[in-house]
Amino acid sequence: MLRKLIFSISIFILAFSILAELRIEITKGSKDPIKLAIVPIEWAIDSPASIYLHEVITKDLEFFGEYSILRPEKMLSLPSVEEELFYRDWRLLDVDYLLLGRAESLSTSKEFLDDIEVSYSIYDVSRQKRLHKAYIRGSLSSLRSLAHGISDSIYKKISGIKGIFSTRILYVDGSNYSKNLYQLRACDFDGMRDLVLVSSDAPIISPSWSSDGKLIAYVSFESGTSNIYIQSIKTGERLLIDPQEGLNSAPVWSSNNKFLAAVLSQNGNSDIYRYNIKKKLWKRLTDHYAIDTEPDWSKNSKKLLFTSNRSGSPQIYELKLSNGRMKRLTFKGSYNARARYLPNGKDIVYVHRENGVFHIAKQNIRTGEMTILTDTNLDESPTVAPNGNLIMYATQHKERKVLAGISIDGITSFVLPSTSGEVRDPSWSPFLN
Repeated sequence: MLRKLIFSISIFILAFSILAELRIEITKGSKDPIKLAIVPIEWAIDSPASIYLHEVITKDLEFFGEYSILRPEKMLSLPSVEEELFYRDWRLLDVDYLLLGRAESLSTSKEFLDDIEVSYSIYDVSRQKRLHKAYIRGSLSSLRSLAHGISDSIYKKISGIKGIFSTRILYVDGSNYSKNLYQLRACDFDGMRDLVLVSSDAPIISPSWSSDGKLIAYVSFESGTSNIYIQSIKTGERLLIDPQEGLNSAPVWSSNNKFLAAVLSQNGNSDIYRYNIKKKLWKRLTDHYAIDTEPDWSKNSKKLLFTSNRSGSPQIYELKLSNGRMKRLTFKGSYNARARYLPNGKDIVYVHRENGVFHIAKQNIRTGEMTILTDTNLDESPTVAPNGNLIMYATQHKERKVLAGISIDGITSFVLPSTSGEVRDPSWSPFLN
């Protein structure tokens, strides 16, 4: 049965690997974007490139509205090395930073002709100096990954924040509800290289990445009830987690990948449990007559956020695992749910209802200060980029379920409508090597 499942998954991966279900559309960008020139990277390789590196890098950096990229046709010169660089040309074009690069083969051996190296440098035009020089290696078949890696480096050197262009997004595709077909999919942050990981005629919910990005956990109703599965991204092989009577839902990984936090209702009421993956043992963490649900681990795996209506309405609580002490975090409004820690450990984001409308809000844990980030409707399921700079969530756009995103400062926003239908339950990957 497992072999049949893996074969089925593989067929879907092959069938959809060249498609992109999601397309990013910027809805609000920075009023003063950083101006960057990306000179077409010199291609010193006999084999033609399947994609142009500078075009992928351009799209990466423009996606979130923080950068304005000068197109090659507007450049006064096209240098490939520093000796050909004249800063005055770029100052005339009001450029802040400049990227030069060269791609070449690593070997003359026929066996390794696919191996390439891209050398690149980032220049500060106003200061007339090189900021950074680096090399990135890969294969001709991994040009998109190499481009994303260069984009990450540019973002880090200019903004001081690690880039997320090499990350991936899990999401549930519900575009075929009428056919009773549900798909769990993974794609690049920009919607490209979209793969179907699981396809089922029963609902799939609550996908979650392991901290190393090699495994995922999710809930499937294929057996007629909710069960939690762990699945390898690379092989498609999956494992059914020790099912308990009643609800088995909302799995999330601890930062060390040793545990899952999840929701079980084996005693007739929903509570938070911890599952030891190696020992295959469940441990109950909350015990209350109210509904406790939607857990999330802190970065050090010493605390958990969860939603509970023990105060009479859904609110966010934090559980300290060492002593079982719980603290209510949200007090504004009668509905706050699905909280997620930011990587800094100081702030959380969650779904907040105000005047009957659901928005994504950010809150400082210590001060309790809350800021509403979104102005869309029916916002749900927030997930945080691993650099803490962006939040993705499910919402409604032009009467369709879509994924959308916003920067943590609220300056830039974007929407990712599906090319085929409705999507939901996003989960942002960790940084991937």
